[in-house]
Order: sequence, then structure tokens, then C-alpha cells
Amino acid sequence: MSTQPPEPGLAGLPLNTPLEAEVYRSRGVYSWWLDTPRSPTPEAAGLQLPEVPRLRHTSGTAELLYVGRARRDLHRRITGQHLRRTRSSALRRTLLAALLPGDPSWRDGAAVDGRGRVVLDEEHEQRLTAWMQEHLLLGWARCETKDDVDALEQRWIREHQPVLNTEATGHGPELTELKRVFREGLPVRS
Repeated sequence: MSTQPPEPGLAGLPLNTPLEAEVYRSRGVYSWWLDTPRSPTPEAAGLQLPEVPRLRHTSGTAELLYVGRARRDLHRRITGQHLRRTRSSALRRTLLAALLPGDPSWRDGAAVDGRGRVVLDEEHEQRLTAWMQEHLLLGWARCETKDDVDALEQRWIREHQPVLNTEATGHGPELTELKRVFREGLPVRS
């Protein structure tokens, strides 16, 4: 029997700015939200997104953008990948593709690695992290087992269809095309 309290609904998770979040070193599911007091719409933040309904946070200050999982360590997944390395973050790669239509300079410093994933030089990694800090909020729920993590992530994606999630969403093909356009013509970097 689990000793964890029941997970809060996705819309009720506590939210923090990404670099100020004290993320647990445990497994769990995390969510990225548009900070609507700073950017009332995705377009105001520079994002060109598929037209899909977005879940509003119970605080009224955020709209859901992305749900992901950390099977081992929330802290490492968020700070080591989503806030640093585009190569290993589907979220960062999708953000770049959604930012490009409004500002072609998001391709500056970008290349494609040997596996076809977008990578950025250090200066542009920092630029994207600064954009995330300015426009996004982060929430998370801890889970006891990997199976709990997988089940919760799948449920939240299925129920809420986060606009930046590609897999298991009806708008995934549109995001895949945005990412293809972003990668097109980039130099190859090992």
C-alpha cells in the first residue's frame, strides 16, 4: 500500500519559475506551463502553436504546454536536460520549432547531430534557457515506481493533450512538421 498522498490534479500542481524550482531527487511527472501574467498568449511569447484547447491552471496564471516523465530523478531530468541540453530534450527541440516562425534567429547556433537531433552551441543554449525562465512555469508530482510514472504521464497526456507534446496527441503530426522545417538545411555537427 502506498504511503504517498494522492496526486493532485494536474491543474492544481504548485508552480515555480524553472531556475527557482527546488525539484525533488525522486521519480515523477513534470509539467511546463505558459506564465500568462508575463505572456498572456503563446503568440505574445513568440510561440506559433497548433490550435488546441489548453488546460488552465487553477491559479488562473498559467496554461499547460507540456507533460513529461522522469523515471529516476526529476531534478536531473529538469536541470540537466530541459534547462541545459537541447540534444536530449524533446521539449527544447519543440520550443525551438515553435519559436522559429516568429523569429528566424532561433536557428542561429543550431546544427543537427549524427542522429538527426537539433543541437545548439553554448550561447544559444543559454538564450533558450533564459527564454524558458522568462515565459514558463514548472510543476511536478512525485511517483513511487516507474510504472506509476508511466501511468500518470500517459493519463495526463491522453486527458489534456498538451500542445507541445508530440507523442500520443492528435496534433503531433503538426509539431513533427514544425520540427522538420526547423532542422531543414542545418549543418551537421558531431
